[in-house]
Parts: sequence; C-alpha cells; structure tokens
Amino acid sequence: MSEIEDKRWSARFILPEQRAGLQRFAAERLKIERPVPDAQQIEDMEITVVQSMEFGAPLSFELYDNGYIREVVGEVHYVDHIRKEFRVKDAKGDTNLVRFLDIVNVTSTLTE
Repeated sequence: MSEIEDKRWSARFILPEQRAGLQRFAAERLKIERPVPDAQQIEDMEITVVQSMEFGAPLSFELYDNGYIREVVGEVHYVDHIRKEFRVKDAKGDTNLVRFLDIVNVTSTLTE
C-alpha cells in the first residue's frame, strides 16, 4: 500500500515555474564564498605575472565571479595600478579586464 501512496503523491509533471525554481536552487547550492589568498600566495602570483610579462608567456587566471570560479587564459599586456586590474589579451584577440580582487590563482600555461 505504501508503494501506491508513493506513486499517488509523486510528481507526474512539473510546471515551468517549478522547474526554473529548482534550477535556481541547484545553481545557488554550487556557489562558493570569495577565497582570500594569503600573503605568500599573492607573492607567488606576482612573481608568475612578472615572469610572464618578461617572456611573453600566456597565463591562466582563476577569477571569482559572483559565487563561481571562471578562467581567463591569455597574455598580460598592461597593468593598471590606478584601477587595480590587468589587461589580458586572449587567443581570440579580445582584451579581458581582470581585477586584482577577483584573482584566486594564476598559473603559467607553458609546460616546462
């Protein structure tokens, strides 16, 4: 009898509003808090950026973006100390503005 009750109360269909709400809820559960790098991590990232600019090597930036981590890959062409951001040119030739505060990690994309 419990099997019959389970089927009776199970959802046969979901309204579009319910589906959208469930998708929003699932997306919200995946969000993370902004990671805060310590002084040693910041120093390591600075060294990586300086070496990349010296040799023209592309970098992979992991950025915090409203609860998620996104990646920008490209070469740093300019450091704007007033706005506190990098200007990174990607493989398509687009310029991405990377704010210092959003950077979680920086790694070189060249394999040694």
